[in-house]
Amino acid sequence: MNTNRNIPDPENGNAATIYVQPSERSFDMKQNHQPSNKKKSAIVVKYAESMARNPCKHLLIALFLAIALSFVGIIGGNFEVSADNAGWNSRDTKIADRHAQVLMVLIHQDELFRDTDGSVWEDLTTNVQPGWENDDDEADYGRVRSLASRSDVTVPIPLQQGRKTINSKTSKRQAWNFAQIGHRKLQTTDISDECAVEWYGSEQMLGAGTLNAVWRTSEATLSALSPSSIKDICEAETKTIESLQENGLCFGCPNEQCLPPYSLVYVIRTQLENGFSLSCDDLVTAYAQIETDFTDSLAECVEDIKLNYDDASGAWSNHSACPMNIVPVVVDDDFGPDNKIVRYTSSYFPTEQQDIDAMYDIVDTFDRSDGELIAGVYEANDEGFLQLFADAAVGMDMMLAMGSAVITFIAILIHTGSPWLTLMGMAQIILSFPLSYFVYYFIGQIRFFPFLNFIGVFIVFALGADDVFVAVDKWKNARIANPDSTTVEVAGKALPDAASAMMLTTSTTAVAFFATAICPVAPIRCFAIFCGLLIIFDYLMNIFLVFPSLCLYDKWLMAGRTNCCLKFSKCCSNNNNNKQQEDNEEEEDNRKARGSFIHSTLSGYYKLLHMVRWPLLICCGVAVIVSALSASSLSLPDSSDVRVVPQSVQYEKHFAWNKNLLSTSLQSNSGSEAFIIWGVRPADTGDRNNPDSWTTLELDESFDLKSTDAQNYMLDFCGRLFSTDFAKKTSVDYSCAMNAFDDWLKEQAALDNPTETYSSLCVGATSVPVREDSFDQCMIGWSKMVGESSVLAQDGKIKIMLVRAQSIARYDSPYDVLDDEWNKYEDWFNVERRDTAPVGVNQMYHSSEDFWWYDTNGQMLATAITGAAIALACAAVVVFLSSRSLVITMFAVISIGYVLVATSACLVVLGWELGFLESICFAILIGLSCDFVIHFGHAYTHHRGTLSRSDRAKYALISMGPSILAAAATTLAGATIMLFTVITFFQKFAIILFLTIVHSTLGSFVVFIVLADCIGPSYPTRVIDSLVTRFGGNKNNDGTSEEESVDVENET
Repeated sequence: MNTNRNIPDPENGNAATIYVQPSERSFDMKQNHQPSNKKKSAIVVKYAESMARNPCKHLLIALFLAIALSFVGIIGGNFEVSADNAGWNSRDTKIADRHAQVLMVLIHQDELFRDTDGSVWEDLTTNVQPGWENDDDEADYGRVRSLASRSDVTVPIPLQQGRKTINSKTSKRQAWNFAQIGHRKLQTTDISDECAVEWYGSEQMLGAGTLNAVWRTSEATLSALSPSSIKDICEAETKTIESLQENGLCFGCPNEQCLPPYSLVYVIRTQLENGFSLSCDDLVTAYAQIETDFTDSLAECVEDIKLNYDDASGAWSNHSACPMNIVPVVVDDDFGPDNKIVRYTSSYFPTEQQDIDAMYDIVDTFDRSDGELIAGVYEANDEGFLQLFADAAVGMDMMLAMGSAVITFIAILIHTGSPWLTLMGMAQIILSFPLSYFVYYFIGQIRFFPFLNFIGVFIVFALGADDVFVAVDKWKNARIANPDSTTVEVAGKALPDAASAMMLTTSTTAVAFFATAICPVAPIRCFAIFCGLLIIFDYLMNIFLVFPSLCLYDKWLMAGRTNCCLKFSKCCSNNNNNKQQEDNEEEEDNRKARGSFIHSTLSGYYKLLHMVRWPLLICCGVAVIVSALSASSLSLPDSSDVRVVPQSVQYEKHFAWNKNLLSTSLQSNSGSEAFIIWGVRPADTGDRNNPDSWTTLELDESFDLKSTDAQNYMLDFCGRLFSTDFAKKTSVDYSCAMNAFDDWLKEQAALDNPTETYSSLCVGATSVPVREDSFDQCMIGWSKMVGESSVLAQDGKIKIMLVRAQSIARYDSPYDVLDDEWNKYEDWFNVERRDTAPVGVNQMYHSSEDFWWYDTNGQMLATAITGAAIALACAAVVVFLSSRSLVITMFAVISIGYVLVATSACLVVLGWELGFLESICFAILIGLSCDFVIHFGHAYTHHRGTLSRSDRAKYALISMGPSILAAAATTLAGATIMLFTVITFFQKFAIILFLTIVHSTLGSFVVFIVLADCIGPSYPTRVIDSLVTRFGGNKNNDGTSEEESVDVENET
């Protein structure tokens, strides 16, 4: 027997007759039927109906509690943003724990060395120390900065987004040892004897605060050594010096006059008679006579420097070919006998660090030349201008990013057409921020709130709008399908369905963020936790604020109340009683027209897609394969260095141009400093989520240096270490402490009148090994006498010993180079600990700032990969649990996979690499790629039993399409605004967000719908339903389960 049933047509809401077999079940595709979960009906539906009966009470209670908790969170939680955004290093990893202890020793090395009463040792070993980046303690910060400038200690100050520490690794990059040329004083003929000519070639000249200009010729064939280029540089330098003098920002000569800047112009002046008295025009005329000889001499000098440069000391020798006035900041790395064109050169102006802010204020007055022949860019040596620029840019960019709030407001208002619902939707989004902070601070006990967390504001506005759209659309669809039902009845249908749909996307997005919390970098972990909380509270506020607001909205409309608050269209209409009914009818017609237009458009899209579904399926498969192959070529960056502004900014351009100078090239090849330490255990005992909480000094009680085997091992250790291909001495005359101690013993033993220290403490020892009962006192006495602070003792026993080495790789070396260097060190020390070192000295380890930064980058990459895997797995589980269909789950995973690989492929096309910032962005956006597909998957399986795949696909498209399109449009508009930001991180975030939403829309509207329309199941839950029936369900006489019968009865 066949049956005819009337089903509302999803295109226009009119009934359409569908012919079905008795064994089939057709369903009201306009109504928002819930799956037949009786427990869910008993709880969720009853709560929705209770809310609909007393919506005002529910809304007021929710608002009161939300505002109260928000107030407690913000005020009681001492809400403040960490402006310097410290903590951008890994913690709680092997490498991080090692360097935490090494850094603790380095920073407090002098205090430990001079401690006489044990108070310093007691404090460091029992109390968690404040973070080494803590700017609140100016004394500690100053000590760190002073250590960074010492020649024997390198203290890492990683890239930050704050004032004092943004990219301050640059200080290490520029710490090339120019002081080594001090034995050859620069000629300063014609400069007043009262001028501070010792500044030229000194550490101060290349130290922090010195104003530096880098020049580049307009064409690769034009040399900065040409007379015309020299003239342009000379004139630009003259105007810049005049600007500095007018503002009192330079020094060097009497009567507030300034030294001439050091540059090619300066060097040329020293080669000419009365060169410093010549005007720029006269200088060029005189220089033209010696140009060829000067260029040849300079090329020979540069070749000599390259051949004789000492990587360890940062100096060169046997440079007889060089003029007296040359340091290799005035030529580029390509210059030499075979290429006598200098395209990049630089100028150093006599300025001081305390004047950086004042110089930045007038930087636009500095002459950069006209660019016709040569162009210049200015920066302070420690990138102080970039720090100031980034500070200002971050604030402006965040204001621009907050434009997403305006976009969201407009989008909700247009979509709902109701100021009342828009207000409640914005309240939902805004209140989720302080509520999340309440849990973050009081329950999570997280005290660090990095500036990065404000990106969460943008994310919650985008996702919050999506939830509002879903809730409003579910309600309106339920009301259209049930025009005569009460508000309570509509709420019982719409609200559980909306809550269920939003729960799916909320869970996957929140899990994606919480998965990123595995990252051991504090700002990223805190950001992930906070954003996960934002997603959860946005969902809860939608239920407790928007749902009762919808109930009130529906009651008011059903009662015939219309005004500006309920309907935006009423704000511009004449609402007198005579026209009230006419206005209502006109509004109803407009609403139906809008709904009909959207549904008709989507219906037309489906018809077209259905006609070409098989060719589209093939195209989708090809697209996934091609995107995956392209995405696989997304490589690691050539450098681990991280830049925060684009090269269009003058200060970033300075960094890029500066890399071409010979001085930078030589210094890049000099490697970095590593430390080998005995006596401390790798550990980080502070709060991993708070950079202000660091660690205690964890001593290794097994360290004992006095045994004969231990002394002999330490005596031979440095010889073995420096014979490897990955480590060398930090300077030509560097000697490890044990070797220096051995030399001193031999020297003292040969003297007729040795020192009192030797006579009283060393009991006649002639060399290492020393008698065990006198070793500690002898070596401690020697270290105090000569000031050897690499030997640290407490209570008459050597507790810590340090050895320094020069590594080949640097923090900005390619990741693979750093990885290879790290493994060479680690493999060598594993063998030493296992096979060579005796007990007592076999727990040593190596560490360096550069390896710490390498670990940070590696952990970020691992987080991105792991986060992606967790997000995909979570999405698959959520889709499976909600759809109870393995096929739909597979479709969802394929569609989400397409989003990820297609977005990655686009980044490859854009020339991106998977660096530090890109990894952060991926970690943020993985969760966003799941939402649209999950909505469609949930809608596809909305109806139980058998229904054709085409009907299911069409229903999914038309029922969820408007909400998804509205959410996509809102997010894309917000991302477009962020494209105009300056900070690189914000730009990259906006680009990845834009691409992710574009491909999420394609992945859901094309890939998923095509898969469902071609090979989707007509009864997607058949397998699970049969298992439920077999192991726990009851069957009726007609073979259907009891739950299915309830469904049919309810629908009938």
